[in-house]
Amino acid sequence: MSQLRDDRDDMLFLWFALLVLIFVVIPALYAAHKGSVNAPLVWLASIQLRVFAPFSEEVRTILERLTEVEPAALTWEQVRGLLRYAGSWMRWPLALLLLLCGCTAIFIGRVGRLVRHFSMKSLLKNNAESFPCLRPVVGRGKYLLSPKSYDSGLWRIARTPVQFALEQELLLNENGEAFTPEQALHNGLADTELPAWGNARLDEDKALAAFQAQLGKPFENYTAMTACRRALAAAFLAYADGDKKGCVAVLDAVSSSYREKRDRATCPVLEQKNFHLNLNRIWERHQSVLSEKSLRIHAAFELPWFMALLCRARKKGVLASSQFLWLRPLDRPLWYALNQCGGRTAWVESLAPWAHYKAEEQAGQALTEPHVALAVTSLKDSLSAQGWLTDIFIPPMFEQSFTPAVEQAEPVSDMVYAAAENDPEYDANDDPSLAEEHY
Repeated sequence: MSQLRDDRDDMLFLWFALLVLIFVVIPALYAAHKGSVNAPLVWLASIQLRVFAPFSEEVRTILERLTEVEPAALTWEQVRGLLRYAGSWMRWPLALLLLLCGCTAIFIGRVGRLVRHFSMKSLLKNNAESFPCLRPVVGRGKYLLSPKSYDSGLWRIARTPVQFALEQELLLNENGEAFTPEQALHNGLADTELPAWGNARLDEDKALAAFQAQLGKPFENYTAMTACRRALAAAFLAYADGDKKGCVAVLDAVSSSYREKRDRATCPVLEQKNFHLNLNRIWERHQSVLSEKSLRIHAAFELPWFMALLCRARKKGVLASSQFLWLRPLDRPLWYALNQCGGRTAWVESLAPWAHYKAEEQAGQALTEPHVALAVTSLKDSLSAQGWLTDIFIPPMFEQSFTPAVEQAEPVSDMVYAAAENDPEYDANDDPSLAEEHY
């Protein structure tokens, strides 16, 4: 109880001291130093009034009187009146300034609402609304950039020559046994300390069989293709015949439909009847392109035929591989066959289509038998250049033979020879058919 009384007494004392300060001390100090207090206030009022002196006779009169008055002779009420009068003039430009600041704030606020901030993930997702071809990779950044995607999954990276050779068991040791990946690679990279480095021999017969299988099935007709290949064939054919919007519409429809679930890629639109009816109409509408020689000479196998169709379509404009990213998890062999079109180096996963395509180009006709010996040679040269193959290969001898040496073998029959650089590069600026088109 006594504590509360003491607190109340302290509060009353503070209030009393404050009243004494306001009504006694401050007035006394002002009276003692009136000139020092009034002088800056009068100077401030005169500075404000000088702005309006050119516009008012009354203001000019007051300024003249202020020059005659001693600041110490003015009372506090007179100083307050002078400041209030100066403020009555200053309020108008200040009000205009506040109005301008308000308008600026409103404008900046409206512009600010139009500015959006994105992270890498949200930017990709937002761009996919305008560019459906990005949808297959939206939300998969962590997987696509992780070590997990190197050697597994739908989006695993392209195989190197040595990875391909090891997976196909094409690299043999001195006893004719296939090297395992553990004997050649460490974390997917070559290791010179492992036994396969510099001691491997390429099983060329098995490599030839592997590339013949890589070439894929023969080209029959449009209806015999898989659903995703029919969609791609119709789109490329439309683009080759000048219907660019129709091509992009088909590719974007499949991109927007792309789904992944439990390590399985699907595009539900490829199963819709109306979508396939539209593909059939596109295919029938642009049949004239199929009769061109650039396509007829590659009509033996599907992969080289698709390569030829894409090259033909690109004569009409840019058709990047990014337009059909969905193809990579759905049809990996076709993806790499198309991705290498226009380049000078082939993926090892599509060496066979590349070799057969080049053979048909040189022969000028469709070749119904696989011509992939050049793929074996390219693989061997690549492995040798990287240091995997031993310089001298002596196969194991299980029994001694005194058979005389056989004359040098004839070249492989499926190799096609032609003069180098007899097929000049295509230049769209010199194409008369493009000059007649109007967009």
